[in-house]
Amino acid sequence: MRALGVLIALAPVAAHATPEFRDVVVHGAKRAPEGAPKKFTQISHLIYMNRCAAGCPVLAGNFEDAVTHHSSIPQQNATLAAYPYGDAAWNSLVQCVRDMYAPFDIQVTDQDPGTAARTELLVAGHAADIGVPGAGGVAPFVPCEGEEIDNTMTFVFALETNNADFLCWAAAQETSHVFGLDHELLATDPMTYLTPPVKKPGFQNMAANCGENTPRVCACGGQQQNSAQFLMDMFGPAHLDPATLTITSPADGAWVKPGFAVHATSMSQLSVKSSKLSIDGVAGDTGNDETEIVLVAPTVLAGGDHVVHVDATDSAARTYGSEVTVHVTATCDAATPCAQGKCLGGFCLPESDVTGGLGATCATGADCITGTCAVGGDATLCTAACDPGMTCPGGYTCVATSADAGVCWPAPESSGCATNSGAGALGVLASVGALLAFRRRRR
Repeated sequence: MRALGVLIALAPVAAHATPEFRDVVVHGAKRAPEGAPKKFTQISHLIYMNRCAAGCPVLAGNFEDAVTHHSSIPQQNATLAAYPYGDAAWNSLVQCVRDMYAPFDIQVTDQDPGTAARTELLVAGHAADIGVPGAGGVAPFVPCEGEEIDNTMTFVFALETNNADFLCWAAAQETSHVFGLDHELLATDPMTYLTPPVKKPGFQNMAANCGENTPRVCACGGQQQNSAQFLMDMFGPAHLDPATLTITSPADGAWVKPGFAVHATSMSQLSVKSSKLSIDGVAGDTGNDETEIVLVAPTVLAGGDHVVHVDATDSAARTYGSEVTVHVTATCDAATPCAQGKCLGGFCLPESDVTGGLGATCATGADCITGTCAVGGDATLCTAACDPGMTCPGGYTCVATSADAGVCWPAPESSGCATNSGAGALGVLASVGALLAFRRRRR
C-alpha cells in the first residue's frame, strides 16, 4: 500500500466547526539528489474538483484510480454526500484553488473530464464515511520525483466545516501532497500547520524547514523544501490567457464633474488582487479584490481634457489596464465666469449639444453629467438644482419642486427670462406644457 498523508482532527469535529488539524505522514521514496537534471512531470497537469452533486461512490482498494472511483484510503466502500453550500460558495472555492496554483502550468476545473487523466479532489461528505473519523481532509502521499501517478483521489470533507478559507487551504494541501510536497514551518505557505487556514498569498518561493511544529527531515529527503520552486520545477510556468481590462464608465470623450466615479471590469481567469487609478499619470484611488472595479477621481481637478487610466493586478502578478480621455467641467463663480457652457452649481456645464449636457434628453440620471434627469410634461431632460435664490443661468428657468428648491429647466424662447421662482415658475411650467407633474430621475 502507498504511504499516506492523513489529515486528522485533534478533537471531535462539530458540524460547521473549524477544528485544528495535523497530518500523520509515512515517509516514502526519496527525491533525486540536489543537482540532478530537472524536468517537467509527465503526469497530468489537471486537478478536477468534484462537488459530488449526485453523490460520489468511493471504492476501497489497494490502488489509485479516480476513473473507476478506487482509492487506497477508504476502509470501506462508501458514497460521499454532495457539497452543500450552494453555487456561489462553490465557484468562490474553485477560484481560490485556481489562484493558489496560478503561477504553475496546472489547470483546475470543476467540469468532469470523463476518462482523462487527472488528480481528483472530492469536496464532499463526512470523514467517517470512508473510515477516517475526525479528519478534515486526506490524501495518499504519492512520493517524490519520478514516482508520481495519475488518477489519484484526494478528499476534503465539506460536511465537516463550512469555513471557506479552511476548505481552500485543505484543498491546496491535499492535492499538493500527491505531487510530493511535505508540511513546512512557514506560516504564509499553504503547506504549513502553524497558522491554518492559509489561502493567501499561495505557495511561497523560499526555502523552509519541513515539519508540523518542529523541524524534521523532509519526506522526500533534505531538511528544507521550497514549495513554489518544487511545483515550478515539476509542472513549469503557467500558460494563461491574456488578461484585459475595460473601463465601462465614463465613456471615452465623456464630460464629467470632478470627483467622478470610474467603473472598470477585469477579464482574467484569476482573481483581481489590486487596482489603481491614475489621472494624467498621477496615481490616485486604489481598490482590492474586485472583478467589477469602482474607483473615484479627485474632487479637485482642473477643467479640460484628462487621461484616465486604470490598472489591475491579478493573482499571477500580471498588471494590465485601459484608459480613456474625459472632458472635466471647469469650476466657476461670480468672479470666474465660464469660457464655455453655463455656470450652475459652481461648474461650467455644457448644454444640450453635448451628450449629457444641461437640457439634453435622457432616460436616467446616469445619462447626465449632473446625475439628474427630470421629467416635465412630454420632455425628459438633464437638469440640476437651482443656485441659491432659486436662480439659473441665462436661457433656463428655476422650476420649483418644493417650497425652497427647484431645478433649472430650458426657458421658453419667447420669455427672455433668465430666472423664475415661486408662482412665476408655475406659470412657466404651464406655458411650456410641463403640466403639474414634475419628477426627477436620479442615478
